[in-house]
Amino acid sequence: MNPLPMFDDDDAAADDVGFVVDTHRRRFVALLIDTSDSMRTTETDGVPAIDALNRRIAAWLPKVRAEGRGPLRDVEFVVLTFGAGGVVVVSGDGKRSADDEGAFVPSARLHIPELVAGGATPMVEAVDLALHLLEERRALVQRLGQQTGAPRLVLISDGAPTDPEGNPTGEWRQLARRLEQSRRSRRTQLFAFGVPGVDDEVMRALATDDGYFKLTELDLKKLLDLVLVATAEHTDFADVRKLFAEEFEL
Repeated sequence: MNPLPMFDDDDAAADDVGFVVDTHRRRFVALLIDTSDSMRTTETDGVPAIDALNRRIAAWLPKVRAEGRGPLRDVEFVVLTFGAGGVVVVSGDGKRSADDEGAFVPSARLHIPELVAGGATPMVEAVDLALHLLEERRALVQRLGQQTGAPRLVLISDGAPTDPEGNPTGEWRQLARRLEQSRRSRRTQLFAFGVPGVDDEVMRALATDDGYFKLTELDLKKLLDLVLVATAEHTDFADVRKLFAEEFEL
């Protein structure tokens, strides 16, 4: 069951929604998508996973933009891929900048270009960059006297972290400690979604049992609906998990 209403896309209306400048509580979401070589070789419904993902994203984005003119009006996205080309910012102007009109875009203007799969899985570098950009964006907005909520990271992967050459790396252990400290101080929340082939140990270490959600099959529609719920909900891990269990039978 999909708890999200269906919307028709309206790009003209979306263009009218800029960065929120009033006193509403601003929220920032980093979406990290694994585009490593496994997404090219794994198939779903008879086609490469990356092709299926691109089609599903194209159908999903109008929902996000429509929500961005309502419940997600105060949410800004930054989207990073890790795989082909290393770690790449694919939202906004594509630069690693937290300034207005940089990498962050309001939900109503979110666009994700067609993704290409290949290369290694620099997951740790991607999360590091996302944390840096989220902290910079929050600091910039707070300097303007605006309220912000705890930033959220949404991580999607079907593998395990590697170095740039594709060799397994243990750097995720240090990252897990940093994320735990961040959770304790309520500075960041991480939701991790694992699709078949993912390294459970890594994902559980990074997101904890409450923040890690494993899909038993590569159901990309369900995955993206889960991402949108994780973005929209103000609640903590346990409450979001309960909602997922009720709506998606996880």
